[in-house]
Amino acid sequence: MNSAPEKKAPAFVCLAVVAVSLALSVFFFLGKGSGRRTVFYFPSYDTGVLCTEVRYLPEKPVQGDVALFVDELLLGPMTNRYKKVFSSGTRCEFCFVRGGVAYIGLSRDALVVNSEVKSIRDALDVLKVNIVKNFTNIHTVDVFIDGKSVFEEAFMPLSGAGA
Repeated sequence: MNSAPEKKAPAFVCLAVVAVSLALSVFFFLGKGSGRRTVFYFPSYDTGVLCTEVRYLPEKPVQGDVALFVDELLLGPMTNRYKKVFSSGTRCEFCFVRGGVAYIGLSRDALVVNSEVKSIRDALDVLKVNIVKNFTNIHTVDVFIDGKSVFEEAFMPLSGAGA
């Protein structure tokens, strides 16, 4: 005769555990958030114009906001019909901001032109558009490739896939 209340107790405990788990999951999800909404600009294969791609980046990245942004930009688009800004293998060697100027150093791989990256000058323009539109405190972008300032040194693009 006492078996009915005994059967309800385990069901109540299971329901309580599920409810508490759901509440904690919602709390941690909302507390953490999904990151900061960031817009990237990539050239389109179809039209050649700049198209947008939205990604959610961490709020306080270890390497800094601008460096993380440049790293993500160098990885390339997630959308199939968009082109990479620089050739594959290009890395950010340094990135910092001083007095409204972003100093960005790219590896030698940035000089490689191929079927996807036709012009280094266009790639630099896309990089600058991305930086200036996403970081309102930056008004100038100074780019270095292989340790040399792009605007002070004459450079020759490398043909082929490898440098």
